[in-house]
Amino acid sequence: MSSSSGDVTPQLDVQELEETEQIVKQHLPTAEGALGQGKAAEAGGGWLTAAWALPGFGFLTFYLLVPLVFIVLVSFWTYQVGADNNFVRDFTLSNYSDLFRDDVYWNNMLDSFMTSLIAVAACLVFGFPVAYFLALKVQSLRMQIALFILALSPFWTSYLTRSVAWTYPLMGREGAVNKIIPGPPIEALGFSQTSVTLAMIQLYILFMVTPLFFTLSQVDRTALEAARDLGGNWWSTFREVILPQTLPGIVIGSIFIFVLTMGEYGTVRVIGGNAVTSVGTIVQSKVEIAVQYPQGAASAVLLLAALVVGVLVITRFSNLREDL
Repeated sequence: MSSSSGDVTPQLDVQELEETEQIVKQHLPTAEGALGQGKAAEAGGGWLTAAWALPGFGFLTFYLLVPLVFIVLVSFWTYQVGADNNFVRDFTLSNYSDLFRDDVYWNNMLDSFMTSLIAVAACLVFGFPVAYFLALKVQSLRMQIALFILALSPFWTSYLTRSVAWTYPLMGREGAVNKIIPGPPIEALGFSQTSVTLAMIQLYILFMVTPLFFTLSQVDRTALEAARDLGGNWWSTFREVILPQTLPGIVIGSIFIFVLTMGEYGTVRVIGGNAVTSVGTIVQSKVEIAVQYPQGAASAVLLLAALVVGVLVITRFSNLREDL
């Protein structure tokens, strides 16, 4: 049976298609040049980008890489009393061998690691609702900015001032917390590891709130509406839609807090007094008190290695390059 004229399938003219491809190929270099993607643009753009990046690379090299290399070199030198700066440039592995046998150092390393994990977990638990409220519940952009600036207000004061303010008016046997709670003073709120951990949570929680706020602000609202239309409850929507999109913010905040708290010594000194030590205070005491630069450098290198391993483990939870 012959088909009707309305059922005729339009046939593609091969010759017209080839002519179209030739036209596109002829105009493609012009389009690339307009977009700055031609060979000449790539060459010029590469030099221009390198010129822009040179000051930043110079700054990082002078203030980060050079000191780091120098610390690694000093860690292999020999400690000698009476020598210039109490060390001589004789290569030795004794600084590291002594550290590997130092139970005090590794016990403090473990304590610092556990404190950092607690701080990361607590900042995530307490910081996520704050960021969620600011990003998804506050509809007015002006109000979002105002409340976010208000949340950042603790950063307007000095870090040392915040540490001291946390220690004496709030904590301690005569602090406000023990005054409010009936009964005898709680010793754990004095110069203790508990006080140090609580202070770290309060001091660093904004490093978790900030990346979470920006990632939650970019959550696809249509995906949330689609999840609700499909009958998803709050938990399923959070697990399937919100959490995957905010995972980069969680990873970034966790890295910030882990790195800052793992090597912390200022908060430990101020809030823990002489009753609490950490791997950071050990490095500080070897450098500033005992003036043992090689041992202090070796302690810092091992701490840096632990930080690198911790950051690599945290980044395994998200591919930041693809998720951001």
